Amino acid sequence: MQFSLQSAVIFFEKAKQLGMMDKGYVWIVTDEIANLLDSVDTSVKYNMQGVIGIKIHFAETSFKQFKTRFRRMYGLRYPEEEEYSSPSIFALRAYDAIWATGRAIKILQQGNVTSKELSQKILSTAFQGLSGMIEFKNGMLSQPPTFQIINVIGRSYREVAFWSPRYGFSENLMKHTDMNAFAEVLGPIYWPGRLQITPKGWTPVDVDRPLKIGVPAMGAFTQFVKVRYDPDTNETDISGFSIDVFEAAVKHLPYQLPYEFVPFNGSYDKMVELVSNKSLDAAVGDIEVIADRYRYVEFTQPYISSGLEMVVTVKPEELKETEMLVWPFTREMWFLLFVTHLSVCLVACLMEIVHGRSLEDIGAFWFCVDVLLFAPREQFKNPWARLLLAPWLLAIVVVTATFTASLSSMMTISRVQPSVLDIETLKMTNATVGCNGNSFIVRYLINVLEFRPENIKSIASISDYPEAFERKDITAAFFVSPHAKVFLAKYCNAGFTKTGSVYKPSGFGFVFQKGSPLAIDISEAMLEATESGQVEKLEKQMLSSYNCSSPINSNNGSIGPGPFSGLFLIAGLACALAFLVTIVRLVREHWRNFLPGNVLEEVELQPNPVN
Repeated sequence: MQFSLQSAVIFFEKAKQLGMMDKGYVWIVTDEIANLLDSVDTSVKYNMQGVIGIKIHFAETSFKQFKTRFRRMYGLRYPEEEEYSSPSIFALRAYDAIWATGRAIKILQQGNVTSKELSQKILSTAFQGLSGMIEFKNGMLSQPPTFQIINVIGRSYREVAFWSPRYGFSENLMKHTDMNAFAEVLGPIYWPGRLQITPKGWTPVDVDRPLKIGVPAMGAFTQFVKVRYDPDTNETDISGFSIDVFEAAVKHLPYQLPYEFVPFNGSYDKMVELVSNKSLDAAVGDIEVIADRYRYVEFTQPYISSGLEMVVTVKPEELKETEMLVWPFTREMWFLLFVTHLSVCLVACLMEIVHGRSLEDIGAFWFCVDVLLFAPREQFKNPWARLLLAPWLLAIVVVTATFTASLSSMMTISRVQPSVLDIETLKMTNATVGCNGNSFIVRYLINVLEFRPENIKSIASISDYPEAFERKDITAAFFVSPHAKVFLAKYCNAGFTKTGSVYKPSGFGFVFQKGSPLAIDISEAMLEATESGQVEKLEKQMLSSYNCSSPINSNNGSIGPGPFSGLFLIAGLACALAFLVTIVRLVREHWRNFLPGNVLEEVELQPNPVN
């Protein structure tokens, strides 16, 4: 839509009255308006402070003389419009057009000049006009215009940059013209409200009324939201992981978002309800995204994954002393050792027999087993048997050393197991469990996991859980996954562990009113913060304060065949190669015995039968 000068004057006057020329706003006008800024009154420019415009550039060397003459003559003829007496680029182009036409008529000097002849003469003219070089090619100006990027400041405007089809954006005027213009480095842009920092543009909220964002003041885990009131300064300090994530997301928004945190002393469900009835604009904290809340509020995308986990105390694992020797390796490892050792023994025995050594010389098959483990390699006559023995002896040394180290470690490190394995045991024994009474967990334990309400104890703080376990008030505790991670990190040496399944995976999100576009914008901004690694860094900072140097060993620590796969592979290949060579030799010897020459020689050597 084209805008006339009069419309633009009225538009910016109204915008200033509405406060839309203050901080946080951005205005950009095209050349239709910017080209006329030389012809408007100072009061119009005062209504356009901070506006960015695009106007056609023209040289001002000869323009100054023309401007003085133009204003004098225009003022004499139109005294009532003296405020618009400065010429714009349109006046300069009109002047150049009349000048080109006059030159063409003067050159032709004929009484009867046709319009075609006059047009051809004008198109063939070339001169330096007030608006630039006047020269035509294919019926159009051969030199495309150079545009100025201007910033309206004070009574006039300042040049910010230049743009041309050939060079693009530049701060150097010498690239765009043939004049010896001075290329100065231009300063920063002054936005509306004299703001020198680039505004974020349109905001969906009222700048004069910041968002009222509720935060849980009585959360059990202050690592996520911590509210502290300082009576000396009468100020409230709000911090925590959830607050840091929200502030990081706001920095990625394409507009400014004014807000203030409002501590709320109540349950999470009640705080979400206040967002729904518009008593609060939003809620930020460790708020679980669940289906029944989605019916009346909007959630952002979860900024951290979650789920319901069970934490219990640990007890020493009862192990029989008779089973001590099998602890270091898994069943798969023991089976692989037996099969590989048996294979090497069989192949070595077979190679010794093929080499000419009888079983009487070997002693027995199981003697070969002892030889493989304890006898020196020189007792083997077959070089292939020695080749087979080398990698397997190396594997035996490494496995033996690992077995010794693993067994020593298992005998000195405490091995534990969960005191309760699953929720079915809890319900069968009518055990009492603890959880955050202000969260959705109570409702989930009753409605979904079918715990009795009288068997659910409300725990107010993270530090109250160890005492409740110690006094036997609770047998297990239920946390959402982020809370469980913090609890186990803080009390990593106190004898707690996770057990059972993870129920209902979900996550923590921020709450907005139903239909609010901020939920989508914050979700997108949060994705950018997550992809940049900010959220992960904030989570690591939250957990790094708990230095857990000696975690409880809650598994058996048995070693499988994985670490020895290379040794077993080499030994197996050597065994297979030796077996293949032995089979080839047996086939060759067997085939040689059935050759005709050998058969005839055997017949001739036999004694004649006695008649």
